Amino acid sequence: MEKFNLVFIETKSSKQSLLGRTAADFILKEFGGFDAAHSRILKENAYLDARDALIEEDAINVVLTLDMPLLRRQSIERYAALMKHKGVPMVRLGAKDSASFIRVGKGADEGIFVKDDDFLKLSDAKSYNMVYNLLKDRILDAHLQAGVQILDKATVFVDDTAKLEAGAQILPFSRIEGDSVVKSGARVSASYLRNSVIESGAVAEYSHIVDSCVCARATVGPFARLRGAQVGADCRVGDFVEVKASKLGQGVKAAHLSYVGDAEVGDGTNVGCGTVFCNYDGRQKHKTTVGSGCFLGANTNLIAPVVVGDNAFIAAGTTVTRDVEDGSFTIGRVKQDTKSINKTQA
Repeated sequence: MEKFNLVFIETKSSKQSLLGRTAADFILKEFGGFDAAHSRILKENAYLDARDALIEEDAINVVLTLDMPLLRRQSIERYAALMKHKGVPMVRLGAKDSASFIRVGKGADEGIFVKDDDFLKLSDAKSYNMVYNLLKDRILDAHLQAGVQILDKATVFVDDTAKLEAGAQILPFSRIEGDSVVKSGARVSASYLRNSVIESGAVAEYSHIVDSCVCARATVGPFARLRGAQVGADCRVGDFVEVKASKLGQGVKAAHLSYVGDAEVGDGTNVGCGTVFCNYDGRQKHKTTVGSGCFLGANTNLIAPVVVGDNAFIAAGTTVTRDVEDGSFTIGRVKQDTKSINKTQA
């Protein structure tokens, strides 16, 4: 087996982020299991001061700058084998003056240079665009090969850190970032996910979902926003509903135009249109607890902190300022007063 000596060089571009990782992270992940006698990471100035001492006589010396996130270990192994076969002492990677190279022993600087996609560097806006799109396609191709349904690669963006299970469906205009997970049988359509889980059978459509979990068979959207939310199984979070730092039990329905903040809502409760969980008093956030099987009528205001018991019924237009007992009916409206208009006063 060949003896490899690996030297990685940090550059000003190695910390640039794209598709969930820095450029350096992509390379170090790729070479994590590479069999090398020695491996080290140096800053650019430290490498320049000690580069001759870093080259070993009885090894294939590989020096790589950490600004080439497309780099694959197979490429290094392929060129190293070709050099041994052809008797080429040195290959410069990416350009004739590149700091990245493969050298057999100490050798001479004479040799060849190779330039292909794997050795594209992040150096300016144009190169970033090229690398980003090539890396994006590579990530999506891997998911397609694993059985993920991606209908339009041109409009889908998935971080390298995200996990998509075989059988998940990702429709056009979706972006999935961070440690997100989309499980088999889930569907994401024209939505943004970051650090969120979409479980089997759940649907996210035209929605913004961050640090949240959408449980099995729940539907979110269109045009919903989740922030630190746990949406239970079989829930319905509809259009223009925001759920923030809240837990919705199984089968909860918030169909449209509502805000649920700092709350816990029990199984089977209906949150009517225009309902607002008034969690902020101008200084602090307060919690609201709503029990199971409740009906919150349209335009209900819940002034936190407040507790609504199980199977309670809140009439439309009510502002709730005190705790509500189990099974009770609450109504709090200003009495309607209708008067005729004297046309002569108009």
